[in-house]
Amino acid sequence: MKISEIRVLMKYEFYRGATTWQAVVNINNVFGIQVATNVTVARWFKKFRSGDFDLLNEPRGPPKTQMDNDVLKATVEANSNESACELSLMYNV
Repeated sequence: MKISEIRVLMKYEFYRGATTWQAVVNINNVFGIQVATNVTVARWFKKFRSGDFDLLNEPRGPPKTQMDNDVLKATVEANSNESACELSLMYNV
């Protein structure tokens, strides 16, 4: 089942007045277990309650890096005898 179809079902359940739990049960009873999860339905119901009924994904960019790649490369080159695990401990990653 496509994600866009699941979103339409969640929107339908919201308009019906179903609770999050009822929507999950209703969708999964018809389409199979784990088609809809409580967390996902709750997130979409919150969005609907705010008046946003757009079913498209919010645009997101790539995640922000936690470390400068040049610094990391220099550290790896300077500590070539260290394991990846030891290097990760140095930077708490």
